[in-house]
Amino acid sequence: MPAASYSNTTLNTDTELRKRCTRWLNGHRPPLSMRESLLALAELPEAELPLDVYGQGQAIQSLEAEVAALLGKPAARFMHKGVAAQLAALRVHCGEGDGPVALHPQSHIAIDEAEAFEKLMGLRGLRIGMTDEPFGTAQLASLPGQPAVVVVELPLRRAGYRLPEWDELMAISAWCRAAGVPLHFDGARLWEASAHYGRPLAEIAALADSVYESFYKGLGGLAGCVLAGSEDFIAQIAPWQTRLAGNLFTVHPYVLSALQGLRTQLPRMPAYRERAQALAALLAAEPGWRVAPEKPQVNAFQLHLPVQPEALREGLLEVARRDGFWLGARTVASHVLAGGAMVEVVIGDAADSWTDHEALAALRRAVLSAQAGR
Repeated sequence: MPAASYSNTTLNTDTELRKRCTRWLNGHRPPLSMRESLLALAELPEAELPLDVYGQGQAIQSLEAEVAALLGKPAARFMHKGVAAQLAALRVHCGEGDGPVALHPQSHIAIDEAEAFEKLMGLRGLRIGMTDEPFGTAQLASLPGQPAVVVVELPLRRAGYRLPEWDELMAISAWCRAAGVPLHFDGARLWEASAHYGRPLAEIAALADSVYESFYKGLGGLAGCVLAGSEDFIAQIAPWQTRLAGNLFTVHPYVLSALQGLRTQLPRMPAYRERAQALAALLAAEPGWRVAPEKPQVNAFQLHLPVQPEALREGLLEVARRDGFWLGARTVASHVLAGGAMVEVVIGDAADSWTDHEALAALRRAVLSAQAGR
C-alpha cells in the first residue's frame, strides 16, 4: 500500500491500542513487549553460541547454509535490510553500467524502496507490465533494448499478491537465459508462493540467477534477509554490503528470529494459504465487498470495502477499542470500488485465535461504524 502520512503520535497511539487487543487479524501474534520477544529467542538452542561479529559466527553461517540449501543455491549471505540487499544485487548484475533494470511498475523496488536503485545507484528502470498483472515474455520481447537484469517480484504484493503462472515464469527464465540476461527474484514472500506453485523452493529458485528472501514478513522475524546465488555472485555482494552500511557489528537477534521463523512458520505456509482462501470466499460473498484476487494465490489478499479510507480507519479502530480485535489501521483508496477503501488481509498464526465468521462479523462492525460516522 502507498505510505500513509501518519504522525509519530498516531503510530504510537495505534501501537498501544494494538498491544491492548487480544486478537489480531493480520500476520502473527505480536509480542507484547521487547522482553517477551527476547526471552522467546533466548530459548533457542543457538542462543548458547557466541555472538557473530561482522558477519562471522556459527549461527549466522548455519542460517546462510540452511537457506542456500532450501533454495538450491551454492551460497547465501545474510543482510540486515532488503533495500540494501536488492541494491547490491542489482549493482552486481549491472556491473559498471547503468542498467537498464526491467521491473514491474508496481514492484517493491520501484515504489516501497523509493526508487533507490535509480536515485542512489544511478541505474535506469524499464517499467513493464499492466496494473495488477504480473508481466510475461510478451512484455520482455517488446522492450526497446536488452535489459541488464530482469526483476520478478514473487508475489507482486501491490497487485494483490499475484503470481505469474508457472509456465510463464519458466518462459521468463528461458527468455533471460537465451538473451544472456540475469534474472533476479524479489522473493520477499517466496516462502508463501511455494504453496501456490506446489513446488519446492529450490525448483522455483532454480529459474533465477539470484534470489532475495525476507525473514521478517511471513516468517515473523525481527528483521533481515538473505541473498542467494552463485559463489561468485555472493562474493561480489560482500563489498557492496559494506558500502551500503549493512555489515553490522552483530546481528544475532535477527539471526535467532530467522531460525525461529524457519522452524515454526515455514511449515505452516500451505495451511495459511488455505485459510486465506476460505476467509476470502466468505468476505467476497458480502454485498458490495470485493476481494482481489478473487481466489488468493498466497496467504494474503486485498479487501475492497464501500466506505472512504479515513472513515474505515476510524471504524477499524473503534472495533479494536470496543472488542479488542485488531483489524489493522492502514487504509488506502480503492482502485476497484469508486470512493471505497482497500485494506490488506495477511494470514499468519494470529488467525489461530479467531474463526472466519468472527473476522467477518468484526469487519462488518467496522464498516457499519464507518458508514455511521461519515
